[in-house]
Amino acid sequence: MTQDVDGDLELSLQPDATPSSGGKGASKRGSNYSQEEDIQLCKSWISKTYWERITAHFHNFRGFHSDRTANSLEHRCGVIIKECMRFQSYYEEVERRHPGGVPYQEHILEAQARYAKASQEKSFTFFHCWLEVRHTKKFAKADKRPSKSKEINLSVETQQGDGTQSPAKKARPPGQKQSKEKLKRNEGGDEYKDMMGNLMAMKAEELDIEERRLQWEQEQKIMFCDMSNMDKHQKAYLMAKRAQLAKAASASVGDATSA
Repeated sequence: MTQDVDGDLELSLQPDATPSSGGKGASKRGSNYSQEEDIQLCKSWISKTYWERITAHFHNFRGFHSDRTANSLEHRCGVIIKECMRFQSYYEEVERRHPGGVPYQEHILEAQARYAKASQEKSFTFFHCWLEVRHTKKFAKADKRPSKSKEINLSVETQQGDGTQSPAKKARPPGQKQSKEKLKRNEGGDEYKDMMGNLMAMKAEELDIEERRLQWEQEQKIMFCDMSNMDKHQKAYLMAKRAQLAKAASASVGDATSA
C-alpha cells in the first residue's frame, strides 16, 4: 500500500496524545508523550541501536522541546512496539481472511475492532507509530520472533561498559495458532458483522447517489442539446425522449403535491 494512503489514514484515525507514566505538562518528565515525541522516538529506534545512541538521535533530530531521559524513552518505546506488534497481529489476521477482497482501509477498521475486543474496548492509540514502524526490517524482525522467546530488547545489544543496563521488555502478541483459535471461537464476530453491514449500506447509498447523478446529467443533455445539426430521425427520437422526461417530471410533481 502506498505511503499516500497511510498518510490519509493517519489523518483520519489520528488519536490524542497517549499517557506515559503519569503527571501533567507536555514537556516535563513523567508527563504524557505527544505524537511528535512518539514519532521521533520510533524514527530514532529504527535508525540506531543502543539506547545511548537512540537517545542522542532523538534529541538531535527532534524539532520540539523535550527532556526525556534514556530510561523514559526506552520504557515508552517498549510500550509502543509491544502494542504495535499486537495490532500488527490482528491486521495480518484480517489480511489472511481477506487476501484481496477487502480494501486496505477496511482491513484497518476490522483490525482496530479486534484490538478493542481483546483490550476490553480500549482503542489502539499508537496508530501514528504503527505507520512509522510497520514496513521496517527492525520491526518485522521483532514481530516475527517465535512467541515463546519473543522479547523486545529495543537496543538489540547492551551498551558495552555501561553500568546502567535496562531490563529487556517482553511482549507476546497473539501468534498464528492463537489467532486461528480466536477465529474458530468467532471472537469479535458480531462487531465485524455490524461494521461490514454499515460499510455495505454506506456503499449502496453512495452508488445510488452516483447513479442518480449520472441519470440527471443524461437527462440534462437530452433536454438542452442542440438539434440544429441533427437529421429528422434524430430530432424525432430526441423529441420523443424529451416528451417522456417531461411526462415523468409532471407525474413526480403531481405525486409530491398529493402527498
